[in-house]
Amino acid sequence: MPASQPGSSAVGGDGQAPGDSRMVAPGEPAAPSAPLAGDVRAAESGAGSGIATGSVPTARAADPARPAGAEPRIVRTGSMSLQVRPGGVDAAVAAASTAAQGLGGYLASLDSSGTSATSDDDQQRATVSLRVPTRSFDDLRGQVGKTGEVRASTVSSQDVTGEYVDLEARLKALSNSRDTYLALLGKAGSIGEILSVQQRIDDVQGRIEQLEGQRQVLADASDLATLTVRISEQGTPTTRPDPNDDEGLAGALRLSWDRFTGGVAVIVGLIGPIVLIALLAGAGFGGYRLLRRIRNRTRTPTAPGAPTP
Repeated sequence: MPASQPGSSAVGGDGQAPGDSRMVAPGEPAAPSAPLAGDVRAAESGAGSGIATGSVPTARAADPARPAGAEPRIVRTGSMSLQVRPGGVDAAVAAASTAAQGLGGYLASLDSSGTSATSDDDQQRATVSLRVPTRSFDDLRGQVGKTGEVRASTVSSQDVTGEYVDLEARLKALSNSRDTYLALLGKAGSIGEILSVQQRIDDVQGRIEQLEGQRQVLADASDLATLTVRISEQGTPTTRPDPNDDEGLAGALRLSWDRFTGGVAVIVGLIGPIVLIALLAGAGFGGYRLLRRIRNRTRTPTAPGAPTP
């Protein structure tokens, strides 16, 4: 059901007598009695300290400094381009994964193409995404950097402490409001009052779930830092990788092209013999039909009823 806007009359008019009644449209919950309506307004005013009724906050009114005493929440991300000796990509991937696990993290994703260096056209490459506790991010970069020649490296940090604290405060206010509504639900004396209070409970619960999802995203991003490492073999004709393009469109297109050409090669290798057999069978069948036509034409037809000599 839609949430009521501040100042609306969905709860009930002021000054209405407890025993008073009004016409209710089909499907519309009746207004609560005056005592219950006052309790509902009190619950709404309590929730207003954390979030405006009927709306979902998207930003703070101001951008204050980090709240005093709050646990720092820093989102750290980085990228690194490495070149290793020919045939050493798999070993570098294993070393990077081991480094992340040793620091309490894990290998989040792995995308590889090509095989061990045999030619310039079949170069082995790999892109790994590593996640470790934020406090171990610099240690991870140092260990991964020792596995090959660092050609490019980028690091970025963003302080989200204020946003995180703001979400926690709003969630606390909404949770208190929900508890108040649940208590009022037990005081409801009519179906109309029950429906009215339940509508507000559902609205508050929906906003709690939305903000809780945002809080979990910030918590995960700030608890675990992410390092994306692109590994390639030395001595390739490729140019020096641009750190700004590590995760850009060019890299995605190149990986897509590698997958496409590799897939075509596999398909051709599988269906090649089948196509050859089909062509030979078709040629044989066509020759057989042509031979039958020639033989039929060489035969002299006998006219019906012609006397036999």
